[in-house]
Amino acid sequence: MRFRPHSLPTWILFLPLLILLCYPIELQAAKGRKSFLRDYTFGHKQTFKAGFDGRKIIVKLQPRKGDGMYRFASWTLRGWKNRFKDIKKYNRNRPLMLHHYVQIPFKALNDDIQSMVLQAVFSNDSSEEDGWAHRVAYNGETVSLIAGVFAHSDITPDKLISYNKLKYQGKRLLIGDTVMIPWKWVKESLHLRPISVHKPLTMGNKDFDKGYVHYRLKKGESLYSSVVARFTGRTLAEDVNRMAVQLLKLNKIKNEHFIPVGKDLRIPIEWISEEYLIRRQKTKEVPVPEEEIKKKAVVKKDLPIHIILDSGHGGIDPGAIFGSKKRGYQIFEDETVYDISLRVAELLKKKNYIVHHTLIDPNQKKPVAKLATRKDEDEYVAVSPSYKLRNAGVGINMRIYLVSSIYNKLIRQKVPKENILLLSLHGDALHRSLRGVTVYYPDHRLRSASFKLTQRVYRRRKEFRRELKFRNRDNIRSARVSSTFGKTIVENFKKAGMRTHSSFAVRGYYYRRGKRTLPGILRYSKVPASVLVEVGNLNNTQDRTALLKPEYRQRIATTLVDSIDRHYQKS
Repeated sequence: MRFRPHSLPTWILFLPLLILLCYPIELQAAKGRKSFLRDYTFGHKQTFKAGFDGRKIIVKLQPRKGDGMYRFASWTLRGWKNRFKDIKKYNRNRPLMLHHYVQIPFKALNDDIQSMVLQAVFSNDSSEEDGWAHRVAYNGETVSLIAGVFAHSDITPDKLISYNKLKYQGKRLLIGDTVMIPWKWVKESLHLRPISVHKPLTMGNKDFDKGYVHYRLKKGESLYSSVVARFTGRTLAEDVNRMAVQLLKLNKIKNEHFIPVGKDLRIPIEWISEEYLIRRQKTKEVPVPEEEIKKKAVVKKDLPIHIILDSGHGGIDPGAIFGSKKRGYQIFEDETVYDISLRVAELLKKKNYIVHHTLIDPNQKKPVAKLATRKDEDEYVAVSPSYKLRNAGVGINMRIYLVSSIYNKLIRQKVPKENILLLSLHGDALHRSLRGVTVYYPDHRLRSASFKLTQRVYRRRKEFRRELKFRNRDNIRSARVSSTFGKTIVENFKKAGMRTHSSFAVRGYYYRRGKRTLPGILRYSKVPASVLVEVGNLNNTQDRTALLKPEYRQRIATTLVDSIDRHYQKS
């Protein structure tokens, strides 16, 4: 019986065409997989590419001038003397060429290169008091991956899951989640702990002293503000007091009020704020060309500028309360900052800025000479329908939705994002020895990839969205713009002769119980220029007395508006 072609199934006849159609698509997909790699620099103009592809860490290195297979392996591979021939395999049996990249498996790299790559790819990670804080930055990260690259071989994923109390047995890591790896579990060979410190701190030279830094107390300095708050970045009363007690014990000091001038104080290096730390590896992502940054950051002055003005707390949540009611100088944080916000709004409107309030007090439409001495619970968040503040957490979330809604609405109206600014006003409740204005901006490492709530109280609001998403690239740009604006504010307060925080007046985070955190209004803000201004420390007698005076509150408002003017003049 003869075989007839037309007896074949129809789909086989079209198989060659299907292959031709699919082939270019697969080529395009393969080409697209490289987009996750980013360029970094280290040393003297040395570059490398690194990234996470959803399953593993990818690393590409360039040979240095004069490198052969043996020499290239000597500074890149683990156990290179026995494995230098692997370079040929990694380079697909091609000769090494200057400026051409070679992809090397992460596990094959030596400790120094691994450390450099990890700090580049996971740039949101940080050294904390308890250990290394790894912040999930990519979809596809697993606890097994984290344990494998950061921890000793005997530290199983289950140990990390248990220590961090991860939900769903660590199987659903979300971008922004933090996995803490205690220092005793971290590979020492990665050199993640800093090896040196900036002046005036010094490092111990003896072996038993390697875990400490030293500072000699100067005349007029106190343990709380001049040592703990200054060098550790801790400002909350609870944290400052706890660390001060531990320092007294460590340095065998019996009385905190009688520490001799020149006393050599030992401080655990894990406590030191990163501003004073010098790290072993210094890698930098290749920056965007300066002309591109300038092109994107141009403020269009022929269009109006919009200020989203947020007054902290309110309703059932008055914020910080300090002072004596009987003596007539009790102060409520929400009443203080709301009065300042009204003064700021009046000045902004006179200068043709457009103001969007997040909080409304129906009983106070103008600034007052004397602040309320009783708790007022009538404030509401200006969502639709409005939300009367009966729950502090819900109130913060409502503000997040409102700010996002205002921003998106303005963008749809073709308002340039550079012409929108978020200013949130609060009052500090720090250790009583600390004074002055502090400005917070959103450190991109603490920003989240998304904001998602499902409760009915949010779904009833017009501003509700199923999910707010944030890109890391936008977060990095926002941190840069916001910190610059924060510095402008602090400079203006100093010029006006007003007190600012003595150590870190412009900060990207604060510590609570030894961990870094960020106010929710900044963590989830889509507005590129977003700052939170603490107008003073209500726990400090001098700041509190000043804020009770209407003249001082007006000076604060004037200085803030001048800062906004300067910010846009610079832009």
